[in-house]
Amino acid sequence: MKNAVSLRSAEETDAEFFYNMMQEKDYQKYYLQRLVAKSIEEEKQKIEKYKKQSEKKTRYYFTILFDKQPAGLIDIYKISLEDKRCSIGYGVTSKYWKKGIASKAVKLAIKFAKKQGLHSCEATVDPKNTASKKVLEKNGFKKIGLVKDYYYENKKYWNIELYWKIL
Repeated sequence: MKNAVSLRSAEETDAEFFYNMMQEKDYQKYYLQRLVAKSIEEEKQKIEKYKKQSEKKTRYYFTILFDKQPAGLIDIYKISLEDKRCSIGYGVTSKYWKKGIASKAVKLAIKFAKKQGLHSCEATVDPKNTASKKVLEKNGFKKIGLVKDYYYENKKYWNIELYWKIL
């Protein structure tokens, strides 16, 4: 099927793709620098660490595939098994922007989270990232509001908009 979007668990072989995607200046505009690996080897280590967390059902790290080619990533993290909630983060390489890939991938990830018994999901978004906000809204997330000083990076506080969805 042409233009198919799917998810698969991230593998060590995805490290170079993830690393290169996160080096894109446009990608970094709304992304915390502390999340950008300094090398492909560091990215491999991160994937390995996340795989161990997925075995414990405390994190799931996926490669977004578009026509079976890597196009981005989805991270289901901050999983609280006790409260049955999680956070979701995602990104698509600029080559695939404006094709609806992120929206379809988030839909698949939410379906997966629900199958894991999770009840709700949050997402944090840079207030200037209109594309990401549209992805969340298309998937039924509601904006809760602006959270001031949510992240601290490079000796500066960053505001975010918090989105929420009952699965």
